Amino acid sequence: MNRRMRILSFIIILLLSLNFAGCQERSESHENNHVRKENFSVREGKRLFIHYCSPCHGESGDGFGQYLAYGLEPKPPDFTSPDFLIKRSDTLLLLTISEGSISIGKSNLCPPWGKTFRKEEINFVADHVKYLNEKANVNSNNIELAGEKN
Repeated sequence: MNRRMRILSFIIILLLSLNFAGCQERSESHENNHVRKENFSVREGKRLFIHYCSPCHGESGDGFGQYLAYGLEPKPPDFTSPDFLIKRSDTLLLLTISEGSISIGKSNLCPPWGKTFRKEEINFVADHVKYLNEKANVNSNNIELAGEKN
């Protein structure tokens, strides 16, 4: 009986400690991190982006796709560039995704996705592109700040 009580006590303490550990905020997510969380829209946009867009734009959005970007002229844009979103409104980004880059006077190599994706899915992809840009620029700002401390 005594042994069973000790085992039961150990299990209860273990479960309680695991439960409380999960409730604590992670300091890493709050320090110098102003990127919005990967909500459903961003995650769904990522799924679509990786399947349809990453062959040219790369999974990270840097314009270096694995398969199709090699030898493309003009090169796919770098969504992680600090000034990429400064030059583009949400409306322009949505137009580019739905009607292709030719609709904004760019290359005809990026197809119009408006007949492939529902409007909601186009918004998801746009949210993911904005997330890639924010994430890259917060990370580069943190690297610059770390370099200044030395």
